[in-house]
Parts: sequence; C-alpha cells; structure tokens
Amino acid sequence: MKTGKILSIAAALLVSLTVSAQDIHFSQMTQTPLLINPAHAGLGHKMSAHVNYKNQWRAVSANPYKTFNVSADMAFMQRSSGSHAGIGINVFSDKAGDGAMSTTTGQLHLSGVIALNEQSFLSAGVYGGFGQRSLNYNNLYWDNQYINGQLDLTAPSGEPTTFANRSYADLGGGLAYYYGTGNNTISSNDAWNITCGVSAWHLNQPMYSYYGTSEGKLPMKYVGYAAGEIGIKNFSLVVEPSVLFMMQGGHREINAGALFKYWMQEASVYTGRKKPVAWVLGGYYRFADAFNIVTGFEMYPFRVGFSYDVNLSRLTPASQSRGGFEVSLRFMMADDGKNRNKGFFN
Repeated sequence: MKTGKILSIAAALLVSLTVSAQDIHFSQMTQTPLLINPAHAGLGHKMSAHVNYKNQWRAVSANPYKTFNVSADMAFMQRSSGSHAGIGINVFSDKAGDGAMSTTTGQLHLSGVIALNEQSFLSAGVYGGFGQRSLNYNNLYWDNQYINGQLDLTAPSGEPTTFANRSYADLGGGLAYYYGTGNNTISSNDAWNITCGVSAWHLNQPMYSYYGTSEGKLPMKYVGYAAGEIGIKNFSLVVEPSVLFMMQGGHREINAGALFKYWMQEASVYTGRKKPVAWVLGGYYRFADAFNIVTGFEMYPFRVGFSYDVNLSRLTPASQSRGGFEVSLRFMMADDGKNRNKGFFN
C-alpha cells in the first residue's frame, strides 16, 4: 500500500475519532442560531428558517463527510410590552466516512423573551429531542483482519456489532441577550445591534458509544458567544463581528472573525417593490484548525451564503489544506419595517 494512501486513511480515521467525541458544527456559525442557543427561538424576528449543507474532507476520504441542518422558529403570544414566547424546531443529519457513521437529531426549542425596554430583550430557552446513531460495520476494516500484512475480509474483526444503531434523548438550555437600535439602510445606516449569550447542551449526558459502555456518554457542551452589527455612516457598509467559544469534554474551540456587508440597493419606501440588496464578504478563524472564507448575497427576506474552509491543522499533509465547502440559506421576517436587516442571529 502506498505511503500516501496510508496517510490518507490515517487522517480519515483521526477525523472520525475527533468527530465522535465532539458535536458537529458549521463554519457559518451565524447562520445556525438554534445550534448555538435554544434561547434564539423567536428572538428579534417574527419568524425565520435556515437550511445548511456542509461537505468536507474530500481530500482524505473517498466518501466525504456530509452534514445537513434545517431549522425554523417563530414568535407568538406577543404582548403590548414586547415580551413574547418563541418556538422552534431543528433537524440535523451527519454522515461520515466509509463506515457511514451517521448521526440524526430532532429537537423542539421553546423560549420566553422579556422586553427590558424598546431596544433590549432577554431570552431564556430550553430544548428537548431525540437522536439516533448508526454505523455500517461491513464497510470497515480492522487490525484483526490483517494477517501477515495482508487484508483478509473473511477473518473475524473481533468488534461487537450489537450496538450498531443507538437512540438517545437529549436536553439542554440557554440564555441570550439582544440590544438593537437604528436602521440598516443606505440613507441612514446607523444600526448598532449586539447579541450575546451562553448555553449548555446534553445536560442528561446520553449514552453515545457504539459499544454500549458507560464510558461512552456524550459529554456536556458549553457555549459562549457575542456578535454585533455596526453600521458605518456615509459608507453603505455594515460590519458584523462575532466570536464563539465552545467547550466539550477535552475539546476547546474558539472561532472569531467578521463579515462586511455592503448595501447595493435600498428598499422603496412607499411601494415596497424594491427590496434591500446587499453583498457580504469576510471570514472567520477557527484557532489552530482552519480559516473560513465567507461570501453571500442578501435580498430581504432571503440571504444565501457560501464558505470554504482552508485547513490549517495537523491534517494539512493529508488534506493539502483543503477542508470543505458550505452553503446556507436563510429566510427571515423581521419585527417591523424599520429593522428588516438585522444581522447575526436576529
């Protein structure tokens, strides 16, 4: 077997082990609000829907890892004070490598949003759902099947297959704060919005191992983040900085960067025929792992985004710096005509 092939297989196995120990996530972190915090359900908008797709590690695997996410949420029980409730759903599917290691989850998110004043909102949210993991042992090769340096597929692997499919319940919650003022339009462009929060995932630490051992529980994940949207007057430019910190088991991740949104067209005031149009460009740096190049196009109420991960980790010799591409699509109906173009999670 050629050295390059061995290196690629070793890299793919390393990625698989890492993935199984840590939640999958998307590079366009601002376009997966319910994967960051359940308190985002109904926060800062009437309703929203997101579709995400990620394809990665094609350079190290004949079967690249494919990840889908679909979510939708809305505000309801609106009070005159601005306080309301939020509800959302999130469905996630990931399939990894030759063994088709799959994880599928479905979650229901509920939130209570308190209006502190006209610009400030505090939200508390919880989620509950179920997940299922599966693995195709028939597509995997094991050490016991290499006899005298040759692969013998008829030799027993010695691996238990009893738990090739596993279902589990999942629970978590979070807090989020939002402040917003001004408008994102070519004429004014004086918006100043900020979103920040914390969340905790897998509070029940469900059994996650394919071997059914008590050591194979899914560790709790803690998330902290902050993001903003700052309009630059007289330049038709909006800066969207953000930082995300995640901790799960022995893993730590910091992702930080900024997107720059340039307004190309303003909405018509009276007829509504012209929609606000903007172009987005920027990037995020995932510390010691990858640099994410992001671009997008926005025409209210839609926003489409594209990104590519340039791998900078220890997998670089096998990946040749190629990580993967990602596509996002957002539909969002804002609270009112003045704040149609809020960034980040809102």
